[in-house]
Amino acid sequence: MKGMTISRKLLLIFLVNIVVIGCIAGIVFYSFQGLTGTIAYSSKTLGDYRADLDVLRVQQSQLEGLTRPFYLNVTSLSVEQAKEHIDRSLDALVENILVLQSTRYESVNKLGTHRSQVIAETYGLSQSSLPDSNSSLTGELEAMEKRIQESIRPIINEIADTAILLSERENRLAEVRPLLVDAYAELKSVRKRLMFLYQKKAGLVTGMPEYNDFVNTFMGGEQGHDQEATLDGNLFYQLEKTIGELADLLVDTSGEPGQQTQAGARKMFLVAASNIGLASFDRKIDELQSIGDRSEEITDKLSKYVQAVDNAQVSTAFTLLEEAIAQVLTITEGQIVASRDSQRLSTQFSDANNSLGKSVQELSRTIEAERQRVSDGILADGQNFLTILIAIALVGALISLIVGFFVKQSITRPVNSLVEVAQDIAQGEGDLTKRLSTSETGELGELSSWFNSFLTRLSGLIIEIKDFANNIEHASKEIASGNKDLSERTYRQSAALQETASSMEQMNSIIQNSAEDARKAYERTQETQDSVAANRQKLLDVVTETIQTNKEMLNSAQETNGRVVKGMADISDNSEKMAGIITLMNDIAFQTNLLALNASIEAARAGEHGKGFAVVATEVRKLASRSSKASTEIGGLIETNLASVTAGQDLVKDGEQSLEQRRLKVENMLGSLQESSNMNLTHIQQAFGELAELMENVKTASEEQAKGVSEVNQALADMERLTQDNATLVEENSAASSSMATDTANLARLLAAFHVDRHDTDGSDAGASSATATALVGDEVNVDEEELRFYSQPLIEEHTKFEYLPAKPVDNGSNESATDTEKEEPFR
Repeated sequence: MKGMTISRKLLLIFLVNIVVIGCIAGIVFYSFQGLTGTIAYSSKTLGDYRADLDVLRVQQSQLEGLTRPFYLNVTSLSVEQAKEHIDRSLDALVENILVLQSTRYESVNKLGTHRSQVIAETYGLSQSSLPDSNSSLTGELEAMEKRIQESIRPIINEIADTAILLSERENRLAEVRPLLVDAYAELKSVRKRLMFLYQKKAGLVTGMPEYNDFVNTFMGGEQGHDQEATLDGNLFYQLEKTIGELADLLVDTSGEPGQQTQAGARKMFLVAASNIGLASFDRKIDELQSIGDRSEEITDKLSKYVQAVDNAQVSTAFTLLEEAIAQVLTITEGQIVASRDSQRLSTQFSDANNSLGKSVQELSRTIEAERQRVSDGILADGQNFLTILIAIALVGALISLIVGFFVKQSITRPVNSLVEVAQDIAQGEGDLTKRLSTSETGELGELSSWFNSFLTRLSGLIIEIKDFANNIEHASKEIASGNKDLSERTYRQSAALQETASSMEQMNSIIQNSAEDARKAYERTQETQDSVAANRQKLLDVVTETIQTNKEMLNSAQETNGRVVKGMADISDNSEKMAGIITLMNDIAFQTNLLALNASIEAARAGEHGKGFAVVATEVRKLASRSSKASTEIGGLIETNLASVTAGQDLVKDGEQSLEQRRLKVENMLGSLQESSNMNLTHIQQAFGELAELMENVKTASEEQAKGVSEVNQALADMERLTQDNATLVEENSAASSSMATDTANLARLLAAFHVDRHDTDGSDAGASSATATALVGDEVNVDEEELRFYSQPLIEEHTKFEYLPAKPVDNGSNESATDTEKEEPFR
């Protein structure tokens, strides 16, 4: 690994990581390749099968609700519609079963072996409580389809036919029951005739026991059944009791026994077949047979009396009663039998539907158990995959760490050697003769070679810098001598400029005072002019505001008058509408009077029965007369109001014209006042404007004089400032020369710390240069500073401290090459 470059070493680490990642990815792909099919089977196939099975369960649960039209408010149309709905629902069930039997779910439908054991383990049920489910799901679906086609559909057809039959018989019974009640009422109405004729024909004497027995047979019991024990021989009472029992057989009444009235017997409703059992229907048939026997016994007894009197009216009434009783008994028996059949079919349908629901529920349990089994398998495979993945990741990480450690050692070892050499040069004795080993190849070997070249180049530069330091030392001495002569000449020029500047300052002060007085006079004139303009504007605003206020007051009065006129117009319109309504009320009163008259005529025709209606008609006619009179009075009042409103409108219009004339007079008067005020104030403002213009000219002339003197004074100040700057620059140059000498000595001392390959007299030269620089700083620089303080005392403040900073570049705006002195300037 020592002969490899850094890029190849990094490439080696990258390849090792790729190999580790590739191994992990291969294992992941291999593991997921097996899990993909299982997940697809669990999520897609079983999920879709479960969804279709849920649809099947919902449709099956709705079947029982669809049979309600067979029992509630039954008509032929409702039965046919319900049958069509159930047929469509059954077709949808069969269609969903066929979907579940399709090849799409072939893998699911093959489930079946030991299904009972799987369901029991999944749901925690007892296997003995579950049916034998070792057949495939396909067999279960076929059995469900067969149950629908061969069991449920025929039962639905029979239920529909029975419901129609029940509806027809119920309608027929509803037609016959009133006939029975009417026939009994008709027979009861001829009871006295029957008794009179039989008494006459049999020769019964009033008060005799035979007559009393005869009367007890026909009369009594009208007040209720409270004397039931004493009315066993009363034929009409027993007949009415039998009819009531027949009604109670099929009617749910709300009264106590014995309180069934003739009106209540007419309100019969069929008892729902779903509320009673089959045994109850048998009891109803027995009760109906008993009622029929009693009614036959009663009619036989009555027939003897009817035949004895031989009266057509009595015979007809009795015959109608017999026929009505026979029809009611026959139809009622058929109704009970049909209700029993409906109950039986309903029970069969419920059993078949519940069996179908249990089959669907068992299929759901099977699918859920299979889904749970597949999910457990997926979780187990995922856990194994995670364990393997963690192990491979740990092994790959260990390999990467080992390879990385060796590569790191091969890279950092040469770098550490380079750091040791650089640290020795930086913190040691500055020995530039040391060199790095170039035994390494690659980037580190090149780095060592170039670092050795850098040390060689640096050693040569330090030798050249020592030579330049000696030259700078001699130049700084010559600069210090020239600065001394320049300082003397600058002091004399500065003294002359100060005298000239003092004279110009006095002249400038006089001119400035004159200009200030002119400016103040101009400002006072300007303020007076502004005040006049402001007062003029305020006066104009007051006049304008007064005009506007008067206009608003007059406009408000006009608007008020307009609203009053409009209100009166609305009152007039409403009064006219009320007049129309009064006319309508008069017409209504007239028509009511006519109707009352016609009603009186019709009441007179009705005779005795129309007396009450005649009284009402008379009262209505009186009310119509009063309404007509009141409407006439209201009409008169409305006409009076209309006249008053018209007069008020005329007065308001006259007032509005008067207000308009006053408004015009006020506007003319205020307009004249505004025009005259504006003219006078304008003349005053123009006079002040001319005065302000004259003062402005005086102020301008004074300012021009002051400006000229200021320019002269500024020129002298600039010359004085330049002289001061020159003196300061001389002082700075002197100080810079001293600092340069000191820096040169320090530079020579620092360069002497480096060990280079050249062996000559540099050490002695450096010592001499250092001594010379020290002498210059100790003697000559101090003398120059004292002389500068003496010659330029007015220009330089006492005890001023200067800070000299390194040179900064000067931007000369050209791309040409320049020397070091042209590119840099000292700054403070």
